[in-house]
Amino acid sequence: MEASESPHEPPPSAAGQPNGDSASVPGAAPASEPAVPPMPATPLSWRVFIGAAIAATAAIAYVARDIIGLRGQSLVGIFFFFGLVAMFSANLRAVNWRTIGWGIALQAILAVLVLQGRVTIGGTEYSVYRSFERAGDAVQTFIKCSEEGSKFVFGALADTDAMGKTFGAKWAFVFAFRALPPILFVSAFFTVLYHFGILQFFVRLMARVMSHLMRTSGAETLSVSANVFMGQTEAPLIIKPYVPRMTNSELFVLMASGMAHISGALMAVYISYGANPVAVITTCVMACPCSLYLSKLFMPETSRTETGGSSKTAKMKSPYVNAVDAAASGTTDGLHLALNVAAMLIVFIAFVALFNAALGLIPTHWLAERTGLDLPENLSLVWIFGKLFSPVAFLMGVDSADQAKVGTLLGYKLSINEHVAYLTMKDWKSIPNYMSPRSYQLAAYALTGFANFSSVGIQLGGIGAIAPDRRHDLARLGMKALFVGFVATLLNASVAGLFSDLSQ
Repeated sequence: MEASESPHEPPPSAAGQPNGDSASVPGAAPASEPAVPPMPATPLSWRVFIGAAIAATAAIAYVARDIIGLRGQSLVGIFFFFGLVAMFSANLRAVNWRTIGWGIALQAILAVLVLQGRVTIGGTEYSVYRSFERAGDAVQTFIKCSEEGSKFVFGALADTDAMGKTFGAKWAFVFAFRALPPILFVSAFFTVLYHFGILQFFVRLMARVMSHLMRTSGAETLSVSANVFMGQTEAPLIIKPYVPRMTNSELFVLMASGMAHISGALMAVYISYGANPVAVITTCVMACPCSLYLSKLFMPETSRTETGGSSKTAKMKSPYVNAVDAAASGTTDGLHLALNVAAMLIVFIAFVALFNAALGLIPTHWLAERTGLDLPENLSLVWIFGKLFSPVAFLMGVDSADQAKVGTLLGYKLSINEHVAYLTMKDWKSIPNYMSPRSYQLAAYALTGFANFSSVGIQLGGIGAIAPDRRHDLARLGMKALFVGFVATLLNASVAGLFSDLSQ
């Protein structure tokens, strides 16, 4: 039975049962998922048929690419990425298609409003896209505010003009002094908003709309909504009392949504790298319904949920004494995040260099002569990722000349992290006409998310600390959540490619 079929029915008592979900008393020991009529798993023949159908559609689109154009590629990409998740669905028979339908509708409405929307009020036409641009300007204003603090502490090291004049344009942007300080400020700012309940108000407002339309449980919908502002380990704190007793489907939503979003602090950082502000902000909002319906497509709800049909979860009292205490605590949390980001970049970029050095030892001339393959003089991760993810970039609606480049960014994002991908794109932007504006924009949509292999470990540690008894479920669902979260970012990019102007 779907959770939406009994939205007001209280959860049955399951105390003492062994397997994961529980009664409604916060702090109770985990219990098994309530018994429901079992449904057979998705038949293998269905999976083969769906796989063949989406592969054939992609092949036809590639052959007819000059006819269908870039928007046609994006349209095919939407069907392909949706079908890819459906092919691996645990149980297509159990899918609540109302959830899927309303999720797609909300995602499309958001895309149309932002990328094509025009509203006339009192004879004056207003553009929703321009409104999001102003939101992006507001984020950049936050960045500039943090720059004042970093300039006071670091002096000329945090001044791009001074560094550019002294060391040249290449060294004008010093990562440690320009990219990391905004994390501290935005983290402190969001913590203050949380203390006053402002953040929770907007989260609950978004959750109430999605929960009503999509018939998803209150707890999972709140966590998905919180991901617009908070990171993959912070958002679950909004529903902390319910996490230990979530069904496996709800837990999967919690994880996949975290993979498909970024935190508010890092949103500011990526915009400071030069990413399209509208693309970054829009994809964070679009990822709410997208990650939710893709998660329910991949792992449908087959149990009664504790907060089914309601977004009214227990309100948690702020742990901070006042705004000053909240700002100080947020600054400390931001410091930990900033140091973690810096350390991860040092290590993973070093690994990239190591892998490239190892690949450079491969005798490509010898292989090319014997296999007939068109191999570069020196193999590198850039070349491999470009080839591997070029078809994905094609389905997003990227120009043929830029598909290998965007594919490289996608490969970096998945295998390393989105920071390396964004910094690579930042370097490319300094090269005139290296990629088209559309390719940069679609890349920003696809890169805005935590879907990478290291995030699996981050979630195991973060969410596992909230619900230690569910660590085995988190470990089992981790790679599956990574798959759905990554596909959600690609689907967002395809939707944007369908509705955005080709000149953008």
